[in-house]
Amino acid sequence: MRATLGARMMTAAAVGQGVSLIDIDATFLPVAEMRQVSRVTQLEGAAIAGEMDLGEGHWVYAQHLPHDPIFPGSLMIEAAGQVVALWAWAGGQRGRPRLVRTSAEFHSPVGPGSPRLRLCAVVRHKRTLNFGAVAVWDGAIQVASVDVILAVLPQGA
Repeated sequence: MRATLGARMMTAAAVGQGVSLIDIDATFLPVAEMRQVSRVTQLEGAAIAGEMDLGEGHWVYAQHLPHDPIFPGSLMIEAAGQVVALWAWAGGQRGRPRLVRTSAEFHSPVGPGSPRLRLCAVVRHKRTLNFGAVAVWDGAIQVASVDVILAVLPQGA
């Protein structure tokens, strides 16, 4: 299902680079280097797609295996969680987002030559839980599959 969904969403018309369908600064995402999602490019029903800007100057390459730079899978998982959180935010969920469980498969490494990653997700919601299946793409290559369960806890809980 992930590969089919990702391929379908990859061909969908998206907004231009730099423009987001959601004001990410107004959401409950982390800030600075912990924010992985740069923009939301598609939001339709259960589907959401976002992009993560990378490139040779990305801060992580100087720190993560600097003599053999590779983008960390843990940050791909974080980005997948953030895409699911943005879907929850767009659906009116407010509170404190928390990753409950994740699982991931990595299919291909991502290096400094990649300008951006695209994250294509299908999410369903039940009570305070959001279940997302996220395909991570580097151009036409699916580099990871991430399943996310994210809770949005009420404020003060």
